[in-house]
Amino acid sequence: MLLPSHDGDRRSLPGGKTGVSRAAQQEREDWFDDVFVDDWLRRQEDRASERSRQFAMVRALVPRAPSEAFRYIDLAAGDGALDELLLTRFPHAEALLLDGSPAMVQRARARLDRFTDRLTLVQADLESPDWRRQVEGQVDVALSTIALHNLEDPLRIRALYSEIFGLISEGGFFMNLDYVRAPSHALWPLYRRASADPEGGYSMGIRSIRDYAGSVDEQLGWLREAGFAPVDCFWREFRLAIFGGFKGAPRIAD
Repeated sequence: MLLPSHDGDRRSLPGGKTGVSRAAQQEREDWFDDVFVDDWLRRQEDRASERSRQFAMVRALVPRAPSEAFRYIDLAAGDGALDELLLTRFPHAEALLLDGSPAMVQRARARLDRFTDRLTLVQADLESPDWRRQVEGQVDVALSTIALHNLEDPLRIRALYSEIFGLISEGGFFMNLDYVRAPSHALWPLYRRASADPEGGYSMGIRSIRDYAGSVDEQLGWLREAGFAPVDCFWREFRLAIFGGFKGAPRIAD
């Protein structure tokens, strides 16, 4: 499960929004508590337009045609907001949603009730490789949004990328919308200044800056290390980026 960081995302010390053990949670951030989860979701409504734009970009990068049948996994899926868009856009897709919070799994089940015949929900903790035991078969697409940075340990993130690589079928695709570390602390004032300009065209103001687990270059290196190729950063705005790669020869719809 993910606990909220300073940016309003969820931290996965056990996902926007993954999975962690109850012992690792802070007392005030109880992802096993229905009241807390509902309150957190209500507070995210202030970011609805921001998230809608980001989720639309993720949806556009799924390399499948709307008419295709394929299987995907959403790691740290939260309440399934992204998956509502994906399952609507791809009516023949089957979705596997994984999150560490039983309350979030319940919210996702309720939100996606009309997609029950194409949906599997799993509660599992991404801090440990044991999550793989909860997932049967392979997937054609794997994705995660605003979550995996909260694992915080670069070694665990690198290992997770390898675990995801083993889950994906040949020609399949993994993408991650996530926070990334600035190449230099010297750039932080520029990020804040530019993002605060109402005519700058940037989608989100910089609420806070912190040293996330990896820069874009490091993340792409970790993906290559796991076996993904080709890899790329498909979009970036200051500390937020969409990056990922393929397993083997890319399978991309015309």
